[in-house]
Amino acid sequence: MRRLLAGLAAAATAAVMLMPALPAHAAPDASKPLAGKVILLDPGHQLGNSNPRFSKQMAQKKFNGTTVKGCNTTGTATNSGYPEATFNWKVAKRLKSLLEQQGATVELTRDSNSYNAWGPCVWNRAKQANRIGADIMVNIHADGAPAKSSGFFLLAPGLVKGWTEDVVKPGRRLAKAMIAGMKAAGAPPANYISDQLMISNNTTGLNFSNVPTVTVELGNMRNAGDARRMTSKAGQRQYAQWLLAGIDRYFAKN
Repeated sequence: MRRLLAGLAAAATAAVMLMPALPAHAAPDASKPLAGKVILLDPGHQLGNSNPRFSKQMAQKKFNGTTVKGCNTTGTATNSGYPEATFNWKVAKRLKSLLEQQGATVELTRDSNSYNAWGPCVWNRAKQANRIGADIMVNIHADGAPAKSSGFFLLAPGLVKGWTEDVVKPGRRLAKAMIAGMKAAGAPPANYISDQLMISNNTTGLNFSNVPTVTVELGNMRNAGDARRMTSKAGQRQYAQWLLAGIDRYFAKN
């Protein structure tokens, strides 16, 4: 009996020794905190939205749950004529690079900033987020308010029955996290929007989205101080870094 048990033990030991070693679990890469996250960035508007060639496309309209609205608009501009579409595009490109450095998969809603291109329509931008299964969608914009108004604020979706029930709470979490993260990073908060948050039930891009979505108005292009920052390369880098801080804060808490 002892010989039998000894033989079985020896055989088991040999079998274990012959088994391939299991790979150790890799420790999370602290330099890639957004690995596995899918983010859609929407650089608002497009230079060609003002091109008469695309007037038919711009005339398209859809019901967004509360209001019938058009495909897209030209956006605003600084007093010197610097287009919002260009500002949004440059910040989005810089932000995309920063997010990818942290491991995120990032798509943009448009692939150019050109007078010879239009749209896409805002409802199709939101549908892109749904199609790719984005974790979040961030719409990048700038305001055209009276000159004394300055600073950033966010729009989050309001409750529209049959449209936004699934995104109201996550959208509010995203907005609040981004506001806190951006302010902590030094972004100047809006001096004309209470708590830097507006709840909107008639913004098409928010209402068509099925993922957590916010619109960020990064500053007021009609304000001299904001306009100086928006039109400089250093300022555009700063806006991208502030947005990154807000996005990082959201994912750290969610």
